[in-house]
Amino acid sequence: MPTDCKRIQKRTPATVALQVTSAKQPFIAELAFTENVSLHGVRVVTERAWKPGERVIVKSYHGSIQSVAKVVYCYRLAETRYAVGLELRSAVGTWADVLQPQSPRVEA
Repeated sequence: MPTDCKRIQKRTPATVALQVTSAKQPFIAELAFTENVSLHGVRVVTERAWKPGERVIVKSYHGSIQSVAKVVYCYRLAETRYAVGLELRSAVGTWADVLQPQSPRVEA
């Protein structure tokens, strides 16, 4: 993440399985896992490079979180792994995962 960016809300470390889908091309989708979450943002690890500014749809597999999001950044971690920062635009539901039963709650 760029050093000049400041987060308004603290992120909570959490591993949550998500489906990330392109808003413009719904056939482009992948399974991703979160590294951390907050009420308005999430950092995920993906196998695809997503373009900053791109709109995506995020849905959790085990919780009820669903949101339109904007890609804020995308950094290469390894040959086929990327860290992607997503700004949640209209999040509803709760973060939940088998390994993270006390994840933060998001309500619209």
